[in-house]
Amino acid sequence: MTVSEYCGNIESSILHFIFSFMEDIREKIAQRKLFYKEQIVRYVKKQIDLFFKAFNIKSALLCTYKYDTYNTIMFKLKSVLKEHNIFKCI
Repeated sequence: MTVSEYCGNIESSILHFIFSFMEDIREKIAQRKLFYKEQIVRYVKKQIDLFFKAFNIKSALLCTYKYDTYNTIMFKLKSVLKEHNIFKCI
C-alpha cells in the first residue's frame, strides 16, 4: 500500500510538497539567500499560496490545508532557524 492509496492524492501531494519545500528552504538558508525570519515567513506563505492554486477545492477546506501546511513547515523549521542563527526583528 502506498501513501497516496492510504491518505489520498491531495494529502499525499501536500506531504510531498512539505518535504521537498523543507529541503529547498534549508538550502536557501545555508546559502544565505534567506536570512531574516520575516523573509522566510513571507516566502513560505507565498509558496504555499502558489502550491494550492492548482487545487480546485472548497475555500474552507483550502484554508484548513494552508493553515496545517504552514504550521507543519514552521514547526519543522524551528531547529533550522536556531542552527543557522536567523535574524529577527524586535
